[in-house]
Amino acid sequence: MNVSQENYNRYFEILELGPNASLSEIRSSYLYLRALYSGDSIVTAAIAHEFPEDDRQGILQQIEEAYLKLAEFFKNKNTAPEYKEKPSVANSNIKDFLANITTFSGPALKMIREKLMVELKDIANFTKIRKQYFENIELERFESLPTEVYLRGYVVEYARYLSLDPARVADDYLARYKAWKASA
Repeated sequence: MNVSQENYNRYFEILELGPNASLSEIRSSYLYLRALYSGDSIVTAAIAHEFPEDDRQGILQQIEEAYLKLAEFFKNKNTAPEYKEKPSVANSNIKDFLANITTFSGPALKMIREKLMVELKDIANFTKIRKQYFENIELERFESLPTEVYLRGYVVEYARYLSLDPARVADDYLARYKAWKASA
């Protein structure tokens, strides 16, 4: 979609949202504002005589346009994601580094990811798993992680994205998780 950054920001302003709003927030704001500025709104009924019909219609058109453009943007964003391709671990420096890793802990996974120059947001965009989960995995914030069955899936997807052995990474990481759980 060829929407300038200025128009993009203006659409969010029209819908009274910040630029990081989700599609569901955009939809909710659109429905709220459309109801507010329609002639039937109880909220604006008291001042309806002070608010000319053509002004109200102009605002409704802006709200409609903003919603349609942002919805189109999100639709295009989901069909053509802006994530980078998966990295290759073919580099000899990376292979040597991986050979020295005895267990895949959160900090080890973070070091591998950084050596591959991969951003967490790229993994999150590719896997459709929230970035916060990957941050918690890397920092071993076990108390903030989901149940074990979901955690295994997230670690497997993380490992696949980095072209690591998913089974080994998941087994190593979950062993650490289980040890923490047993001691907690």
